[in-house]
Amino acid sequence: MKLSVLLILIFPILTFGQSFKLPEPNVKELKDKMVKSDYTKEVVYLYLIQNFDTISKKREIINYDYPDYSICSFNQNFENDINYSLEKCKEAGGLSVLLMLPKTDRQSLIKWIELIYKSAPMDIEHTWNSSKTKFGPTDEGVGCYFEIKETERNTLIENYCGC
Repeated sequence: MKLSVLLILIFPILTFGQSFKLPEPNVKELKDKMVKSDYTKEVVYLYLIQNFDTISKKREIINYDYPDYSICSFNQNFENDINYSLEKCKEAGGLSVLLMLPKTDRQSLIKWIELIYKSAPMDIEHTWNSSKTKFGPTDEGVGCYFEIKETERNTLIENYCGC
C-alpha cells in the first residue's frame, strides 16, 4: 500500500521532469524527399510527417491568390503535443515556420537543427550565436535562421528563410 502511494506521488514528478527528445533526422532521406518534391515541401514538415502521426488536418489554411492557388499558410498538430505553422504568402517575403514542442532537451535540439539544415540544399555557411539560441548565416545575410525560445511548458523553434 505504501509503495503504491509513493509511486503515485513520484510518477508525475519523474514524467514532468524529463525533456522531450526529437528523433534524429535522416539527412540523406530528407534530401532525397526534398529533391523528389521539387523543393515544394518544407524540410521541417517533411521531417514531421516522416516521424510523427498527424492528429489534426491542416487548418487556418490560406491559399495564394494567383494561378495555382496552392496553400501558402497553414497550421497542423502532430502527436506528442507538437504544433507546426507555416507562412510563405508574402511576395518576396520568404518562408516562416514556427514549431512548438514540449520542453525539449537542449543538446539534442541543437544537433537536430544542424541536421535539419544539412537536409535542405543550401551552400551558405551557418553558425551558432554565443548562447546557442540562434543558428544562421555566418555573414548574417540571406539564408535560413533558426531561433530557439523557451516558455514555461514548451520549446519553440522559429525558422525563417529568405532575403
